[in-house]
Amino acid sequence: MKSTPLLCPLLAAVLFTPLSQAQTPAPSREGPLAGLGEQLAGYGIRPHVQFWSLSMNNLDTGPREHSFGNSGDLFVGADFDLDTLAGLEGAAVHFEETFFILDTATGQPTSRNWQGAAGSYFAGAPIHNDITSNQLSLLTYQQTWLDGQVDMSLGRTNARRYFYIYNCETVVTCNDPIIDSSTGILPPPYGSWGGYLKYQPTPGLYVHAGAFESNPVDYLKKRKGLDFSTDDASGTSLLLGIGSKHDGAYSAHYELNGYYNTSRQYDPLTGASEHGTGGAFFKFQQGFWRADGGQGTAPQALLAFGSLSLAADDKQPFSHFAEIGLTYLAPFDRPQDKLNLKASYLRLNDHQLRFQQQARIANGGDPSLGERNVYAIEANGHFALTRHLALEPSVQYLINPDNFYNPEARELSGNGFVVGLQVMYDVGAALGL
Repeated sequence: MKSTPLLCPLLAAVLFTPLSQAQTPAPSREGPLAGLGEQLAGYGIRPHVQFWSLSMNNLDTGPREHSFGNSGDLFVGADFDLDTLAGLEGAAVHFEETFFILDTATGQPTSRNWQGAAGSYFAGAPIHNDITSNQLSLLTYQQTWLDGQVDMSLGRTNARRYFYIYNCETVVTCNDPIIDSSTGILPPPYGSWGGYLKYQPTPGLYVHAGAFESNPVDYLKKRKGLDFSTDDASGTSLLLGIGSKHDGAYSAHYELNGYYNTSRQYDPLTGASEHGTGGAFFKFQQGFWRADGGQGTAPQALLAFGSLSLAADDKQPFSHFAEIGLTYLAPFDRPQDKLNLKASYLRLNDHQLRFQQQARIANGGDPSLGERNVYAIEANGHFALTRHLALEPSVQYLINPDNFYNPEARELSGNGFVVGLQVMYDVGAALGL
């Protein structure tokens, strides 16, 4: 499965249009299919084709140092404006199919692949574990009312399309361990049955709620998202949140969400189980400095961002996660580029830590307990090489890394560096679609 929340073209707007910058008109279409793109747009059809590929290497940390992993995705989809097509005001249909290509060291079980080589959550999470060739990622009906104040979506989708702020301005390592491991939300691009409702009483304030099927068996049985039954569903992920978003010179976005996962939860140490677990996650991004003093005439700006996520019970692998960082927009007078520096903290639950210890001992390894407190310091960036091609390099330094993805490794992972490179190419825009 995916272990990163990066995989949906809804993020492309975030990646290629930095916050807190002066707005510019959308460029005209270019490419061999520009005429077709204009014709489709006239009918209310907006196709998209995007290629993303992530490569990672653990230089000197993890059970198998100097390992390499790669995950590639080709997203093919379209948005259909039913107002233009059929006169249904405020209605739309969204579709996306994801093709998994150029994968290296991905799949299950994780211990044999990249995540097992990297060991820790921070190192292993960005690479995904696709075990089939393609996946239906999105097939939804969207309806808005009251000039967009009320927004509803129903169909095959993923909760992170609606409940996850990509506040770190890059895709390469924008992860949250509580959301990944405890909410029951399948990682993108895996879609399941879901419903979402959002209400904006004012332009800058919103409340939203959603219910999403949790069905990892759909992934394990390689159904490619085409089995619409709920027979193997383990439960439902329920989410409720409130947010505030303001655009302008000093943009701001704050969001607090609570979740309840009805699936049965299993204690990794004792084997005890019970239904349901809950928690919360808060994320923000706040602009606080601009080179032009807020006039909107220059793109250079500084943003602060952060996260705090909590899981409520000790059956979960992690109890809480915190992150704080800075983003510098338009470095070196390059309006589409970004630089990030962030620090992250992750606390393992005691039962998870002791489970890893017992797994090591059973495999003839180090009897030490290990550390509950895991830290990561990271520098990354987004660099637009052309109008359609961008790179995102990342360097992480891990302190007290866990062995979440490979608990049977005989040695505790040591501190060390993990590097990554995300490549993103907007194929559809390059073709003129």
